[in-house]
Amino acid sequence: MKGKMYLLMLLTGITGMLHAQERPASNEDRIFDVPQQEINKRFLISLDKGGKMQVELVDMKDLARIGNIDSLLRIFLKDLAPLKDSLTDELSVKRIDYVMEPPVAKKIRFRQFRPAATSYLVQQGDIAALKLEQDTVHFIGMVPVPGKKEVHRFRISFFVNQLQDLSVYADGRLQAKLVSLRDNVHSDWVKDDKGMMHIRKDYMISARVTGGGVNGHGDYLSFNGAVNIQNYKNYFVPSFTLGATAVVGTTLGSGRRVHEFGAYWEPNFFFGKDAAGKLKTYRNDFITLVYGVGPAKRDQEKKEPYLQFVTSVSYLIHRSGDYIEKNTFRVGIGRMSLFEGKTKIEPVIYFHDAFKGVTPGIRLIQSF
Repeated sequence: MKGKMYLLMLLTGITGMLHAQERPASNEDRIFDVPQQEINKRFLISLDKGGKMQVELVDMKDLARIGNIDSLLRIFLKDLAPLKDSLTDELSVKRIDYVMEPPVAKKIRFRQFRPAATSYLVQQGDIAALKLEQDTVHFIGMVPVPGKKEVHRFRISFFVNQLQDLSVYADGRLQAKLVSLRDNVHSDWVKDDKGMMHIRKDYMISARVTGGGVNGHGDYLSFNGAVNIQNYKNYFVPSFTLGATAVVGTTLGSGRRVHEFGAYWEPNFFFGKDAAGKLKTYRNDFITLVYGVGPAKRDQEKKEPYLQFVTSVSYLIHRSGDYIEKNTFRVGIGRMSLFEGKTKIEPVIYFHDAFKGVTPGIRLIQSF
């Protein structure tokens, strides 16, 4: 009973710890950028003339709330007309951020630069300057979420060889592609030879993963195992871990975070001689609970999240031999992850009862 009380006290204290705050964004970034942690879905739509349209959403349901993209593009081109004298350099690379804030306010940020190197095309004796980088236009807007007092941001981007190409696309085809995306996102996807996934019914729509997920994690439950090596006092102790991990994503303010909850059975093995002088294996079992939190890591599907803060608490539930005291706890705070999280190094402390016999240790964890 005492052991359970200490375990509860430790868990209560740990979950109340604060983790470090991320560096705040500038006012300009808050206006003209969408934090990557907010984006949960990303799709790329191929257009003619080498152009592309990229769609980034918080929720697939937002796609129906955006409105007609062809109409938005025509409005944008009209708002851009006063800047046409600044857009005459065909060899410069341009980026325009176009923010639409309800009900009618709009903001434009315009950037333009010349590449450091000059490229040329030589053809049949003629030489002409060559532009290799595409121009970029980002539409950033907000849509209300029905039944909730919140809004979701979205970003629709265009990558074109010349800004003039945008007017060619505003003929109904863009909205038709968004409707196709909405109708077919849950249908069959196929992979190309570069690893990109395409909707089978509309191959011009692609994504890094099926369904367009970018945060690396939907909420999911996984069963996993690991082998471990640790020291306990002057003993070298191998062990293995079997258990389950629940990963839950949350959106708070402008950032998306990932929470990991894990529960594991971990037998530790000590080797020594019994009273008859024969070598014997002594198994001491721990139950381990793990909690971690950190920003969502994008572009990896269901891989372990990058965690800013990780802690583990273990309690001895089976004792063999005189190696470990009864009512022993092991607490780990912080982990260094290597090789995409498959290998971890965790500093720990062991103690029993009310923090008696405190001793430090290091664990090396190799996941499968």
